[in-house]
Amino acid sequence: MVSRSPEGIDQLAARLVSQGSRFARTASRRAGTQRSLIALRALANLQQEGDLRIGELAVREAITQPAMTAAVNRLEADGLVARGADPADARATVVSLTEAGAAELHEFRMRAAAKVRPALESLGEADLAVLARAADLLQELADRLNQE
Repeated sequence: MVSRSPEGIDQLAARLVSQGSRFARTASRRAGTQRSLIALRALANLQQEGDLRIGELAVREAITQPAMTAAVNRLEADGLVARGADPADARATVVSLTEAGAAELHEFRMRAAAKVRPALESLGEADLAVLARAADLLQELADRLNQE
């Protein structure tokens, strides 16, 4: 049982961040890819949020703008993202996900899912239901945090 005290909630939050990151890293490693995890996360951000400026992508991934620019340049060269004018500021550009980028992200996720499947298949129905609910809750929490 989780304590509803601030300390108990903090401990739960730390575990969710730690274990969620560990699970994602492990599944990503098992899936194998030629892309950096930064590049894959940039594609995922664009899919989730829509068009973003490079600076916004860098902030979301907690990396420098030059590092994100380099990642976007590689993605653009491979046809996975495109740059266009920012409708809110004609002097700025935004990055958008292309169909090829969405397809590559989907293929990567399906490879990762295939690697995770055996571990999930070993679980009982009750545990699978808990994980399905946890996935829903994690999505809701991420949406809330993105609104702040």
